[in-house]
Amino acid sequence: MNDGLKILLVDDDKIMLFLHQTFLKRSGVSYDTVLCYNGQEALDYLDMNEAMATTFLILLDINMPVMNGWEFLRAIRDRPYLSRVQIVMVSSATEETEKARAFAFGQVIDYQQKPLTIESCRRIISSDKLRGFFDDPLSQ
Repeated sequence: MNDGLKILLVDDDKIMLFLHQTFLKRSGVSYDTVLCYNGQEALDYLDMNEAMATTFLILLDINMPVMNGWEFLRAIRDRPYLSRVQIVMVSSATEETEKARAFAFGQVIDYQQKPLTIESCRRIISSDKLRGFFDDPLSQ
């Protein structure tokens, strides 16, 4: 397992954060997760830890107070760590226009419906951009 990954769960709903954290663990993810209640908290965390040689996987809600998911995506565009950020949008929005808007940001690698499930967590960790950070569940 590679230690160069940090997972941030960003959502203003504490129950959703708990569920997503639980489902990640049950899908075989052994990394600690950092909980952020809005985009500004996530941005502050990244800014404070930008010197780390770490890839950040961010599971990002869209509708939050203080700084929503769209504002967060715009805010990280000019950050020096941008190339080390992979984002999965996690939203209750089902409109295709929302998905298209999300994928217009280069750091967005996936768009998942809320709430995540163990199966959707497994799909996320098996994505081409993240595969190297997780043990291959099929090889066990």
